[in-house]
Amino acid sequence: MIGAIVYRLRAEGSARLPKFHGRLMHGLMFHLLQSYSDELASFIHDELDYKPFTVSLLQENIGQTYRLEKRGTGRQKEEAFYIKEGQSYFWRVTSLHDTLLQLLVALPQGAVLQVGDAPMRLEEVIVDGRYHTGVVDENELVAGALSVSSLQRVAFRFSSPVAFRNYDRDYPLPLPDLVFGSLADKWSQMEMPLEIDRKAVREAALGISPLEWQGFSRRVYFGHDRGTLAFTGIFAYDMRELSEDMQRIALMLAQFAEFSGTGRLTAQGFGQTKIDWR
Repeated sequence: MIGAIVYRLRAEGSARLPKFHGRLMHGLMFHLLQSYSDELASFIHDELDYKPFTVSLLQENIGQTYRLEKRGTGRQKEEAFYIKEGQSYFWRVTSLHDTLLQLLVALPQGAVLQVGDAPMRLEEVIVDGRYHTGVVDENELVAGALSVSSLQRVAFRFSSPVAFRNYDRDYPLPLPDLVFGSLADKWSQMEMPLEIDRKAVREAALGISPLEWQGFSRRVYFGHDRGTLAFTGIFAYDMRELSEDMQRIALMLAQFAEFSGTGRLTAQGFGQTKIDWR
């Protein structure tokens, strides 16, 4: 089973966090893991080349998009996200690991989660379909995508910055082969139920034409001196040049993106994804 969960948290005090505080949310996830099982936390941290979860940044309004500033030369690491005592915030997490998913769904209301200097009290665990949440059987995801007769377009809405590495450099553009190639890699890493040919997916994606889009890129700092070029926005792709079989695989990977995220550093707040298709 894989799943997406939204937590509603209330700030127990005021605090100042980095504007892009994905590493703090990543740290909170491992704190939750360690409180459940040191062995599981160590296995995920030390033994896996990938992290079977994603985390969002804290949001004042559910579903809001991280704003990349278009103007100015100031480094984003100097900007801040201010936590206000008594205010509610939302935190979206996903899990691609069954035991971890059970832990995340079962977090008790009233628990205090520490985000940097900000104590946050858990007021609601949302997993009932609101806000694109829910638990999904991987086989049902596969069966649903494979039953689609034809696919014309897929639109990706990236609500947090997406980062790719192409060879040895950052590549802040949503080229179809990078988007679908990244998702094919994640699908295989997570050992999802249908085996796919990652090379074939990348080659087929070269035939996908971008349609309308809106978005832009700039460097996002996620550590003291660590940053990456990334982009946000809404990007739609024309799928009609693909074979019907590859259309179905592309749709399956796009739907998977809502749980796996897109691109690099998805366990640190990057690559949060929503899709629409027809």
